[in-house]
Amino acid sequence: MSKAEIQTTEFFTEREFTCWRERDYEKFYPCQVSKQERDYVSISLGDIAYRFDDTIAEDIARCILDADLVTVGKLYGYIPRPAMRDSDFDSWYKQNSSGTWNYFGEGTFRCHRSGGVLILLERVTDEDDTAEIMGIYTIDDVGIKMVLESSSYSFSKLDAVWLSNALMEAVGEEPLDFLETSTM
Repeated sequence: MSKAEIQTTEFFTEREFTCWRERDYEKFYPCQVSKQERDYVSISLGDIAYRFDDTIAEDIARCILDADLVTVGKLYGYIPRPAMRDSDFDSWYKQNSSGTWNYFGEGTFRCHRSGGVLILLERVTDEDDTAEIMGIYTIDDVGIKMVLESSSYSFSKLDAVWLSNALMEAVGEEPLDFLETSTM
């Protein structure tokens, strides 16, 4: 193996996520967050891997936490509104017909594939770019859903906090929330 082929891992963490929509059947899938290359964070969900630049990874972390705050708010009868910030995601809240509030965060990113990994580079600015829409949403039964490239991942609010914190740590920032995120 040449020196150029050796990559040091700057950050690595993993956790078994509860598949939220199939939690009654005790279904789990692995989630790994790592940083091996400067300015890129990788997430592996099940057997699919994605790579994001640091800015997008931080925006994903913040959107996941925003969605999680809405799930907590649903349980306690209030909806927290995070402070406005610059983001590559457009986010909004919407009340459904039963009066429940939901969170929506979506971004459209320039992307390409390399070795089976989908790499999201930056927000789309040109109509000719190959684009992928990524969404982070609340689920009516108090879970979080992340949708990317026709794949959907649903997970619990504790898994959401863990993922948000892992992404922030991978980009070298402090975790956003300190709810219990250790593996049970």
